[in-house]
Amino acid sequence: MYVGRFAPTTSGPLHLGSLLAAVASYLDARAHDGQWLLRLDDIDEQRATADAEQIALATLKHHGLSWDGLISRQVHNRDRYWNAIDTLRSRGLTFYCTCSRKKLRNESTYPGYCRTRHEKPNVPASIRVLVPDIEFSFTDRIQGSVRGNLADQEGDFIVLRKESIVSYPLAVVIDDDVTGVTDVVRGADLLESTLAQIFLIRTLNLSEQRYAHIPVLNQRDGVKLSKRDRAFAIDNRTPVLNLVSALHMLGLNPPSKYKDVHKLLAWATEQWDIRSVPKGRSILDFMSI
Repeated sequence: MYVGRFAPTTSGPLHLGSLLAAVASYLDARAHDGQWLLRLDDIDEQRATADAEQIALATLKHHGLSWDGLISRQVHNRDRYWNAIDTLRSRGLTFYCTCSRKKLRNESTYPGYCRTRHEKPNVPASIRVLVPDIEFSFTDRIQGSVRGNLADQEGDFIVLRKESIVSYPLAVVIDDDVTGVTDVVRGADLLESTLAQIFLIRTLNLSEQRYAHIPVLNQRDGVKLSKRDRAFAIDNRTPVLNLVSALHMLGLNPPSKYKDVHKLLAWATEQWDIRSVPKGRSILDFMSI
């Protein structure tokens, strides 16, 4: 059975780029008669805002994007993250890293300064995972064949930050495995990160997902819309207009007769073909022009 998901962070309200990812994952799940789950990526409590969760849920409801089952949360998986790190450590695949961002500022890949540091130091340290010098690959349902060598692309990547916050690649593979996700539809800014995730999935013997990476939404200056850069929150007073904009950017041409979000989404589900989604890494947010 197809199980998809949408996993916004709790660091701010949803913007149009968030809605684009939500609509794409929702339509792909519904077109496959599958489940569409909602997970709140709330493990980074330093970035969380008090009202972000309620605003995000309200935005999804205003746009007719109803999820299946209970909302899951990353904070409920903390023990599983630590178990995964312990598994990696028991296999000799981790080390402690005390390198600062300043020290690594000019490095394109991690140069291995701390690779022999297996005992926890008395200063703040991240935990990195040793990556093999081999090529990983997968076929993306939108972008096609993706391949790369982790050692050349990123080097030994972080699985636990100095602040004791689990990194995205490790958290997401555990989260998706716990909820039985079979298909991931998300932004192309995470395309390369997928190789690290596949490495962790295979190393930890987790279930591997199918992937589809939609183009991310850029502002006029070419910068990706993001909560961190304070992109404008979606206006919940115009849900049909917002959905029509998202559908156009996903390769659909909705008729103007639909004034109700549920009818519009029903039409879009019938018309959905992921092969019609643009294959580029980014598209321009024409609403900001």
